[in-house]
Amino acid sequence: MPHPTTHTTAGLLALACLALPASAQGLVATQGVIVATDGDAVPDNAGLPMSGFTFGGSSALGNNCVLDETGSVLFLGRMTDVGGTVTPIDERAYFYGSSRATLKMLVRGGAQAPGMTPGVLLRTGSGISTALSSTVRLSPDGRAFWGSTVWDNNVTITGPNDSGLFGGPFVGQTLLVQRNDVAPGTGGATYTQAFSSPSLVTTGINRQGRIYFQGALTNGTGIPPVNTTSGTNNQVGLWAGLPGALELVARKSDPVSGAGGAVAIDTFTTLSALMEMNDAGELLYDVTFSTTQGAPAATVANDRALMVHTPGAGSAVLVREGDVAPGTGGGTFNAITGDAWAPGIAVNSWTRSGKTLFATELRGGLVSPGVDDRAVYAGGVGTLAMVARKNDPAPGTDGVFATFPGSLSSTNVYSLVNDTGAIVLQATLSGGTVTTANDSGLWTGTPGNLQLVVREGQAMPGTGGSIASSFSSSVVHFNDRGQILFFTTLSGGTTTGLSLWAYNPGQGLIPVVLNGDQVEIAPAVFRTVSGFGTVQNGNSDGASLAFGHDGRVGLRVAFTGSTNAIMTVQLPNPVAGTPFCFGDGIDTSHTTPCPCANNGTAGNGCANSVNASGANLGSSGSTFGDDVVLLGSLMPSTSSCIYLQGDALDDVSFGDGVRCAGGNLIRLRTRFNVAGASAFPDSTDTITLSARGGVTPGSGDVRYYQTYYRNAAGLFCPPETFNVTNGVAVTW
Repeated sequence: MPHPTTHTTAGLLALACLALPASAQGLVATQGVIVATDGDAVPDNAGLPMSGFTFGGSSALGNNCVLDETGSVLFLGRMTDVGGTVTPIDERAYFYGSSRATLKMLVRGGAQAPGMTPGVLLRTGSGISTALSSTVRLSPDGRAFWGSTVWDNNVTITGPNDSGLFGGPFVGQTLLVQRNDVAPGTGGATYTQAFSSPSLVTTGINRQGRIYFQGALTNGTGIPPVNTTSGTNNQVGLWAGLPGALELVARKSDPVSGAGGAVAIDTFTTLSALMEMNDAGELLYDVTFSTTQGAPAATVANDRALMVHTPGAGSAVLVREGDVAPGTGGGTFNAITGDAWAPGIAVNSWTRSGKTLFATELRGGLVSPGVDDRAVYAGGVGTLAMVARKNDPAPGTDGVFATFPGSLSSTNVYSLVNDTGAIVLQATLSGGTVTTANDSGLWTGTPGNLQLVVREGQAMPGTGGSIASSFSSSVVHFNDRGQILFFTTLSGGTTTGLSLWAYNPGQGLIPVVLNGDQVEIAPAVFRTVSGFGTVQNGNSDGASLAFGHDGRVGLRVAFTGSTNAIMTVQLPNPVAGTPFCFGDGIDTSHTTPCPCANNGTAGNGCANSVNASGANLGSSGSTFGDDVVLLGSLMPSTSSCIYLQGDALDDVSFGDGVRCAGGNLIRLRTRFNVAGASAFPDSTDTITLSARGGVTPGSGDVRYYQTYYRNAAGLFCPPETFNVTNGVAVTW
């Protein structure tokens, strides 16, 4: 096989957008998987139908579900039965599964409390109703985490110990911590915190089984004694770790590890409003410092911080009010006016490798008040860097960034980061032709290489001209593939109301749930979508509890008639590259004809001796996840081939085909096809496509790929003995 010659040719590649049909349907209608809906048979712990039991009653499936990396969801459901034996004590249960066929009951209200003395039941203190919390969690590997009150008719359970946190693998549910347990690190104080309804913002579990929570204390044998006096209040603390080996992370009136002598707040002010743990057990939390205790005591200008606690090693400051803000010429992280500073951070913005992202106000140094006094920073301890700033040009518009909405642990903070370092930026705009009808949007990419995803006021594809609403408080989810899931309310056109959309790299906007979608809940039985819900909090793996890194979505779908379904939807794989350079005789992205008039079919290269359609090069994966794979097919069965990368466009005859990848050519890898197909990278490779090609994901650089292959049929298009696929362009 000859070595390719190298040519550099200036040129532009026109990339076509994916067109949706005139009247779009959400993926929930065409590809959604129903896990449960009203009227379905209720499964038991083995997944077998409970005779006469169905999901039913008020809000039977009215709570949102949470998702793990296997595609299974966990949710609280309500049931009824034909015989009327269900009571308020046992009418609700947790269910877990990925479809109707795999759904099983995890635990039922009124049943024996896992890991507790026989006779202790999951019931309210009065014993007349179930008390399973609706705020459930799943770790990525499927460990459940939930809370409940417990009851045994006052034998061993009384007011001080009547609730607990439970969880674990499906077959290993157990008690993790109970109210009135001795709280580690407190000298004998006990938890007075009611664990019956754990907060998703300050409570969770990771794949190691480590848990974290904020708890209130009562005396017990605590030394020093617990008190609630302002100035010495020590009633609240944060704990993290494996059940039975919890670490005290921070406590009111105690010195905060890693904070240089600062003491945690000692008044009724909240100790912490946000806690997020990652796979490594590292806990991101915010803390307010005392202004009366400490060595030195904090001041109103430096009494807030984001901290990172590492198991067994204590905490370190990620950012503290008053710190110098990188890129501001000596400016600091402080409120623009006054001293009520707080970072704007999402409840699912803490990755497995310890990255986070937050919005902040700035002052001092070279900061110009009213001009560039707001910014967004990303990174970890010691690695923070500015990623966007007020008055920066907003890509895809003629305006500039004005604000980055949100405040600490607020439900309207949706600027996010993933483990590859890619970000989603939610911002408002000013300047240029910006009006109140188009002054917000979402951007994605890497710092310095952002692109507009969607903007307020734009017509959404396939909706007959329906217009997107404001994105200043729109719910957003993000995963390591660079896929974005977001809410917007549509008006005008043929589709109105709340809708759920996905942005897929290389493909664009895809409707996931549209108001009015028809979902087939049984053969020829359809229900009309009227709403939906997701859980935005983090799952400890840098994704939300509703949106996995594999592109799967877990959601509650509401139908007209006040019924609901728990469903999952799988987003298409990201399209890593854009195909071009087709040998079909009609492609206008290049002008060189197939050498022997051996035109292939649309989307392929020129025809070869064994396949009149020509060979094809496709791609999968995502540049955001740096997992792009080139996929060659339709080549001669066992021929050898070479995967090529170019950094410029070309347009020349090449064997029996046309090569459009030019500039500096790199021979990435030689392969021997099996059934006419091969890939690079494949399971035998230990290097990524980007690393082999010397290109950086997120750089915005474009590279062009083709695969040329041996085709030594003497009578086919002589005298050459090789051919080439179509091309694929990848924007890194």
